[in-house]
Amino acid sequence: MALDKRYLRAGSEAIDIYSNRAVQPLEAPEHLPDAPAAPTKVVRYKLSVSPFAAIGTAVCLVLMLLVVFSYVSLFEVSNEIGSLQSEKNELSTQQEKLRSSYESSIDLSVIEERALALGMYQATGEQIRYVQIGQGDTTQVFSAPKERNIFEQIYDAFCGVFSDVGEYFAG
Repeated sequence: MALDKRYLRAGSEAIDIYSNRAVQPLEAPEHLPDAPAAPTKVVRYKLSVSPFAAIGTAVCLVLMLLVVFSYVSLFEVSNEIGSLQSEKNELSTQQEKLRSSYESSIDLSVIEERALALGMYQATGEQIRYVQIGQGDTTQVFSAPKERNIFEQIYDAFCGVFSDVGEYFAG
C-alpha cells in the first residue's frame, strides 16, 4: 500500500487532509478579562493568655529571683569565709609568736625566788592527799534535734531566702 504524500510532511503539525494546508494554531488574545475578585476573609486572631501560662511565668520569675539571691548570698558567705580564714592564719601566727616569747620568759630560778618571797614552800609527802572519785559520776549527752519533714524544711528555706532578700535591700 502506498502512502499518500500528503502525510509525509516533516514535523508533527496537524494537516487538514481535505484542504491541503496546515492548521493554524489559535492565537491567544492580547488581553484577557480579569477574573472577578473572590472576597478574601480577613482572619483576626484572638490573643488570650491562659491562666496557667501566667501562673507558670510568675513561678519561673520567682524561682529565677530565688536563684539569683541564693548566688548573691553564696558570694557574700564565700567572701566572709575567705576573710575569716585569713584572720585565722594571722591569729595562729600571732599565737606561735606569743607561745615562743612565753616559753622563753619562763625561768625556774626566778619563779622559785618569787615563791619563797611570798612564803610558799615545797609540799612534803605528808601534805599530799589523793582523791578518788567514785561511781557517782554523771554525764549529760545532748541529742540531735528532731528531724523535720520536707515541707517544713522547704518552708524554712523560703523564709530564710525572703528574710535574706529583705536584709539585702534594707542594708
